[in-house]
Amino acid sequence: LLRLPMRAPKSKWSGAELAVLRHLLQLYGFGAMDYANATCLFTDRTVDDIKKRCVCIRDQDRRKARTQEPTSPCSVVHLPYAGELHPSVVWVPPTGLEIGPMNL
Repeated sequence: LLRLPMRAPKSKWSGAELAVLRHLLQLYGFGAMDYANATCLFTDRTVDDIKKRCVCIRDQDRRKARTQEPTSPCSVVHLPYAGELHPSVVWVPPTGLEIGPMNL
């Protein structure tokens, strides 16, 4: 039987701390947030604690955005972040018919 290592205890974040983090994420957008400067807003939080919580918040927002169904093909549920495709866009590999014959 394979035993998995024990997980670290879940950190407790207050609603006010999470509100401040969400506000900072809105200010910085999806760019690089300065986690070292953010530590001055919190007591007893390290840079790694703040970075991990921000990653969790961003992942949760992305999962929620993926599960939302648009009401029509033209509606915009959310504005995509840099590098994200609209949910209705599906990539299909091209075939020789779409590319056409080669002219040498």
